[in-house]
Amino acid sequence: MVIVRRLGAMSAAAASPGRVERLPSIVPAISAIGVAAVVAALVAATPIGSGDYGQWLMVSRGVSGGTTPDYRALSDVPPLVPILIATLQGAVGSPVGALHAVGFVIVLGLGLGFFAAGTALHGRPIGGLLSSVLGLLATNVFLDLLAFGGLLQATAIVLLLLTVAAFMLALRRRATERRWWLVGCAALFATCLAHVPTATVAMPVCLAAAGISALPERGEPIRQRLRTIVPLAAALGLIGAYWLLVIAPASLGYVVNPASLAYRGPERALQLLADYPPTIVIALVGLIGVAAWAIRLVAARRLPGRRDRWLVLVAWLGAAWAAFGVSALTGASTDYPRFVPLLVGPLVVSAAATLAAAGAALARRQPRTFTLERGLGAIGLSVALVAPFSIAGYQTEAVGYELPDDASLAAVASWADAHLVKDSAILAPVREAKWVEGLTGRSSLFSSQVRYAFRPVEWERSLAADALMRGNLSLANESFVLTLTDGIPSAGGQEPRSLVIAPNHGGENVDLLRVVPAASLIIDPSGRILASLPSLQPAGLDRSSGPDRLVATTRWTGTRQGGALAYSQRLDLAAGAASFSLTVGVETAAPVGGLRLELRPPAGVTIVASSGSGERADISFARIGRSEPRLRLRVPGGSVTLTTSGGLAIGAPGRSLSLEVTDLTAGGASTSLRLLDPAALIAQYNVGAVILRHDPSYDGRRARLELLGFHVADAGGPYVVMIRSAAVKRGPA
Repeated sequence: MVIVRRLGAMSAAAASPGRVERLPSIVPAISAIGVAAVVAALVAATPIGSGDYGQWLMVSRGVSGGTTPDYRALSDVPPLVPILIATLQGAVGSPVGALHAVGFVIVLGLGLGFFAAGTALHGRPIGGLLSSVLGLLATNVFLDLLAFGGLLQATAIVLLLLTVAAFMLALRRRATERRWWLVGCAALFATCLAHVPTATVAMPVCLAAAGISALPERGEPIRQRLRTIVPLAAALGLIGAYWLLVIAPASLGYVVNPASLAYRGPERALQLLADYPPTIVIALVGLIGVAAWAIRLVAARRLPGRRDRWLVLVAWLGAAWAAFGVSALTGASTDYPRFVPLLVGPLVVSAAATLAAAGAALARRQPRTFTLERGLGAIGLSVALVAPFSIAGYQTEAVGYELPDDASLAAVASWADAHLVKDSAILAPVREAKWVEGLTGRSSLFSSQVRYAFRPVEWERSLAADALMRGNLSLANESFVLTLTDGIPSAGGQEPRSLVIAPNHGGENVDLLRVVPAASLIIDPSGRILASLPSLQPAGLDRSSGPDRLVATTRWTGTRQGGALAYSQRLDLAAGAASFSLTVGVETAAPVGGLRLELRPPAGVTIVASSGSGERADISFARIGRSEPRLRLRVPGGSVTLTTSGGLAIGAPGRSLSLEVTDLTAGGASTSLRLLDPAALIAQYNVGAVILRHDPSYDGRRARLELLGFHVADAGGPYVVMIRSAAVKRGPA
């Protein structure tokens, strides 16, 4: 009813030339709400699938009293968003529906938050409308948070916008400053309950804004002013104590990721800023606004007044960029792309106020040309032009995270949960596994890149999942993960023929080379092939492990020229070593001219350069992260050459070949010396079921898992559930 009355008043004002100045006070507000609601509805209607959504759903289970995995540290997650998810789930009755509803609320909040901050800075709602349009439609950085499931940070940014707006409004009038201080402090505390890194940046912004608003007027007694600001000081003191005791210690966990600088370092944040041209334009306009404000002060030869709201904007901008700069200069190993929304936020508000001020100045100078109607029409046309690009960009990003079939995943996860004993875990691909946790509360095991994980327990679980999903046996140390795979049936189950070499490149283990079984050859003195590995029969897989060294040897047998032939490949990996050795040997009465191997990069990886000759070569691969991976290969008495197929031919004369591979671009280590035997890992992590996708790797993985005691038990859509009989719940499911 209030809106109806306001619209009636607006219509009356439109008919009365003497009251036309009242039009902007409601039209921009309604327009901003409309823009935010439409964008929020489009976001809520877009399919979601990022594993982060499943992760926050899992945390919300802890809030509502549901089961959660034991290894998950729920106390590390601020409670505000999980509480919101749990509350909305109770209202809509669906976990996925609750996440869509949360997305709607957050986007609507972003629109209103930008409106509040823009209005507070410019002084009129037209600045708020422009701020909402620029924040939601002209730049992509805020909607992208929703695409990959950054619900916590997006919520914290909404609250940060409201905090800044409140402290700006506190500068307008003495009569209402305490009211706005209360709103600002409440929003600041809620920011602390939403997202730790954002709260870390918000704290100095709000302290600066509060300090500005607490300054006395000229001639005002200091004692009187001190009495006025006591409630503000008390509130900020309590929030500051909470920040020191809770937020600051919690922030330490975000600066220990060994791969983030190589893959998610400062240059990655700057690249994201530059990738979308409208964001660059907004940043430039925002900086022009700040520069114009500073130039006016210099030209007037005066300091900014205590009621100057641009002081708060400059404090906000300075705190955000200073946090980014200090982190970059000190080498803090954190997730720098997450800085981008914090860096762009104040520039959006500054750009909106700058454009609004420029429009007002133009209207004063050209009142007949630049009318209110034309100004609003220009805003509407701008929205119509940029909105399709922004929304389409968001939807493209969201689809990239989409699950193949969310309904089928929910069904197979529910089936597995109902049939497994209480403490059994489910092995699954990373995205599906996080949704399994959120939908069922059951422990899952999944492989996730180190750059996305910030806790050692996650690195170890990821390594175990990777070893289970991909190979027959894995050897790992600080510099390499070596996976023996491509197993064929043998008396002991499967014997692997291939080796995947994943060196530590900038803190992340990256697959760079794979031994090609068909090109593992024994050559006779005339240069002809005496035998290839696929033509031999498996004779055993031996492994030995100690505190300082791991050794794995595959043995193969055959008959050539009427006599027995024995062939072996021995892997040797030491703790802390930057190199490993692969030794190939053959025993036979037949004459042998030499041995050959071929190492080939996997799909998507390319060798771009090779330096050296003869028995040693330094190999460079196409850039991954911030630099090119590099390996040194040495074959004493042999040779390393590039093949026409883009691989590496390794050869040596005689009956033995020794290849030493050295990692030249290692970063921080995420593991230590470990022998990863799938059977032992199943027992260690109590894996009771596996969810597989029907993809090109399905048949090989199913065969390996069947040898480990799993069998296909259920299927739905693109998913298959394999279950281990020992983990099946007895009695009715």
